[in-house]
Amino acid sequence: MYHTSTISLGRFSRLRSFFHALLWLPTAILSLHACSTLDILNIGRKEPTFSSVQEQQLYKRATELKDIEAQVQLGEMYAVGHEVSQDYERASHWYRRAADQGNSTAQLRLAELYMMGHGVSQDHAEAGRWYRLAASQGDVLAQLRLGRMYEQSNGSPANFQEASHWYHMAANQGDVQAQFRLGQMFEQGQGVPQDYQEASLWYRMAANQGDSQAQLRLGELFAEGLGVTQDYQEASRWYQMAASRREAEAQLHLGEMYEQGHGVDQDLTEASRWYRMAAEQGHAVAQLRMASLCLKGRGVPQNQAEAIRWYRLAAEQGHVIAQLQLGDIYMTGRIVGVDLTESSRWYSRAAEQNHPIAQRRMGEMYETGRGVPQDYRKAMDWYTRSANQGHAEAQFKLGNLYALQKDYVDAHMWLNLCAASGHKEGKIKLYRVASDMSYEEIEKAQELAREWMTKKNGALGPNGQKPAT
Repeated sequence: MYHTSTISLGRFSRLRSFFHALLWLPTAILSLHACSTLDILNIGRKEPTFSSVQEQQLYKRATELKDIEAQVQLGEMYAVGHEVSQDYERASHWYRRAADQGNSTAQLRLAELYMMGHGVSQDHAEAGRWYRLAASQGDVLAQLRLGRMYEQSNGSPANFQEASHWYHMAANQGDVQAQFRLGQMFEQGQGVPQDYQEASLWYRMAANQGDSQAQLRLGELFAEGLGVTQDYQEASRWYQMAASRREAEAQLHLGEMYEQGHGVDQDLTEASRWYRMAAEQGHAVAQLRMASLCLKGRGVPQNQAEAIRWYRLAAEQGHVIAQLQLGDIYMTGRIVGVDLTESSRWYSRAAEQNHPIAQRRMGEMYETGRGVPQDYRKAMDWYTRSANQGHAEAQFKLGNLYALQKDYVDAHMWLNLCAASGHKEGKIKLYRVASDMSYEEIEKAQELAREWMTKKNGALGPNGQKPAT
């Protein structure tokens, strides 16, 4: 029988070891705190298992020799899943160990993980901190990323001045994207004083490295004479470079130059070739140009069905002129049979984009009931929208409708405005309406016209004329 006060020698020895361990516990905790997460996880465990010899070798170098390059390489392995299972958390651990020792590549990679929230909580401020550390050491990609961060700013006001500073740093190291973006900033006056000449210098640097957008923009500067002497031949040379790299806008410009004979010999066949290249890439303006050439047989065999196909492709992309042209085609029936429903559909789409002619056409359709149910209220609404843009024919139509309703003041106002633009029928109708009005009504109508002109054109009519009296 055992007594509670009796402790065997073996049990006493074990208790003494236990209490001795407790005395060292605070020191052990402090030591553990200084270890990395992965080191803590491995305490009391066997040597970690590895997926490859390379991983094992890098791990040994990274832990035993504190080899920074090995730490970065381990981070890369886990980030991309090279010979190991992809593990962003492990990647961030190794990147951080190297980054804390000042390795710029690791700082850049860690910043990118924070930007995307891979292996760490997404934190743009922390990403910016690591980008800045790497950028300050001359890492060109970090400088570029930092410039973009200041531009985009994730909901905060953009800081173009700071962005331009970092773009400058990267551009001076030959980074083509930074050179192009810096060219844009000088062209637009973002973060730097607007300076077309300086813009052209940065565009040229990027263009000489084969950047097609820079080649395009440099061509446009030569065509417009901005920051450089206007030179269509030089413009066409840069357009040619960009166009050969499938830059659709450059292909369009090159087509225009061949069509007009600017900087190159006029050649409609060559123009159509470049237009087609851009059009087949989905460029809406080039599709419109192809439609026009096919319709008239200029540079290509005349093909009305092909013309409609190109118009439709451009119109479906929202090109307002293509929509208006399709409306006209289906209204007149000059190529296909008259289809007023289809005509109103395309006019309506162009009118909703605020095209004044399309708005007037919609007004006419609602006034006459062609293609849509007759509706004078909607007709007046569309006429008003067009007339307020200064479209004389819409002003005339609107004035007529007001006259029909015997609202002579508003009728006189709109007829007065279209007459001031030189609309002959408007002048005739104006005098007829005025003959049915009192002096006070005419004075009121003239005041309304003056107010409209002041608001729209700064006290002058659409053609620089004052309203008739």
